[in-house]
Amino acid sequence: MPLLLSEKDLAPLYHQAANMDTLLPLIETSMADFNSARVAGQARIETSLVERKNKYRIMTSAVPGAGQGMRISALFRGAKDAYFIVLFDGASGDLLALVAGKSLNVWRTGAPGGVACRYLAPKGADTLGLIGSGRQARGQITAIARALPGLKNVKVFSSTKEHRQSFAKEMSGFLNLEVEAVNDAGSAVVNQPIVSLATNSRSTVIEPEWIKPGALVVSITSGQLPRQTVANSRVLVSWKEEVLGGEALRQPYMAMIADGSWSAEKIAGELGDVILGKIPGRVHDNEPIVFESVGMAIWDTVAAAWAYRWAVEQGAGTKFSLE
Repeated sequence: MPLLLSEKDLAPLYHQAANMDTLLPLIETSMADFNSARVAGQARIETSLVERKNKYRIMTSAVPGAGQGMRISALFRGAKDAYFIVLFDGASGDLLALVAGKSLNVWRTGAPGGVACRYLAPKGADTLGLIGSGRQARGQITAIARALPGLKNVKVFSSTKEHRQSFAKEMSGFLNLEVEAVNDAGSAVVNQPIVSLATNSRSTVIEPEWIKPGALVVSITSGQLPRQTVANSRVLVSWKEEVLGGEALRQPYMAMIADGSWSAEKIAGELGDVILGKIPGRVHDNEPIVFESVGMAIWDTVAAAWAYRWAVEQGAGTKFSLE
């Protein structure tokens, strides 16, 4: 029988940082599968309520070993229970689970950044500069820390002092890692071998001169990177098609293409191709790398299947039937 998995049911899964260790290789494999044409059933649909500005998005993908996932999410505020994933068996099509998606999204979005660090971070990188102290910042720091066991120190900045201090204290304990709140963005980023941008800002949050030669910058939100950082870096992406033709213009890339200061051909490739060995991740030790992580439906399917398997093993969730 299928399972109903609520946020409460899955909370213990997210309370153990070590559980990220089992999600990281699944996300890595799914990206290799994507770049090997083994992913199917991909679609994105937007529909609306009677009030047409209130839209829902449906994203689907069928991933080997995970199944068919269908993420349904409201694109407007106020809707209750409006972010979840329906998971089907990849062979039989049987309904397996209805999975709450809010907290799962944090881990699903964070994990690709951890995978990117394994392939793209400079050798010996053991410190991280993090901009942001909200939900997505928690996912990024958890994934990167678990992907790089040698990580020793994280400096974090966000605009609210109380938030960044609380975040530093919480994540230090959660990850058994030194996480230090600093008073300005430059203090978090300057001289760091790895930089992660995880705020909800749609404008630049760092200065290009802060990025040291050879550093890896992980970006998960449009508009946070300076143009010069993009121009000076080797750019790798999770999904080129989405960067260049998604429903929302990905910045600063599209503005730079529009004014002729950059071109789509300067995207070195997708992370899946690096994983497969089709292209090198790093060419020159001193060249900065930007990993632009745009969301992929395959991550929703893989993360939902990961959570479902954990729930089955733990006896979590509520069984239900439509018969």
